Amino acid sequence: MVSSMNRTQSLVSKELKTESSFALNLIPLPATPLFGTDGIRGKVGEILSAPLALQIGFWAGTVLRDHSVDDGPIILGQDSRNSSDMLAMALSAGLTAAGLEVWYLGLCPTPCVAYLTNTTSAIGGVMISASHNPPEDNGIKIFGPDGTKLPRELQVAIELGLGGKTTLSSSAKQWGKHYLRADLIGNYGKALQHPLQNQVNLSGMKIVLDVAWGAAVGIAPTIFTQMGA
Repeated sequence: MVSSMNRTQSLVSKELKTESSFALNLIPLPATPLFGTDGIRGKVGEILSAPLALQIGFWAGTVLRDHSVDDGPIILGQDSRNSSDMLAMALSAGLTAAGLEVWYLGLCPTPCVAYLTNTTSAIGGVMISASHNPPEDNGIKIFGPDGTKLPRELQVAIELGLGGKTTLSSSAKQWGKHYLRADLIGNYGKALQHPLQNQVNLSGMKIVLDVAWGAAVGIAPTIFTQMGA
């Protein structure tokens, strides 16, 4: 495992080295790998914080940018946890510091970020959510341009940057910008409805939805209304 990380460190440093480089101030990290089986998760204030989220945004943005053939934005979404707004703004600051354009969806389900990352010009996506974890937790899930989770080698590259074990550089020509793109959520809603066209008719039905203030609280009523309910 150590030799594998060393090879990744050497490869990333070689690919991303430029004449001028800088690193954000380091902050304490857990002794164990930051990425688990489903992204980064932990208790907000203990593991996850705004300073850490900013650095994750910067290093994730730098790795995604330098492993992408084309330029493109990052899709950013969040769930309804109290800490999600804070983490979203910090992540966006880090991503734009890496020179990337951020398309911020706001409140949406995790599959929405994955779908839009894969079907737009985005080079990656980030979702802030801890799924079924307790309310005091939160998480950061990073998608590659195909809408699936990052390969392990790119996760390692991000952690190397966060831990100060490699010096990545920002070769961006200018800072990125943050755009509100909640309008894109409708594309995901249409994709969900497409397989049901001419098969399901909800006209005249009254449907009660209890989404427990989850991430689908915005899109679910819209979809059922568009289907006739």
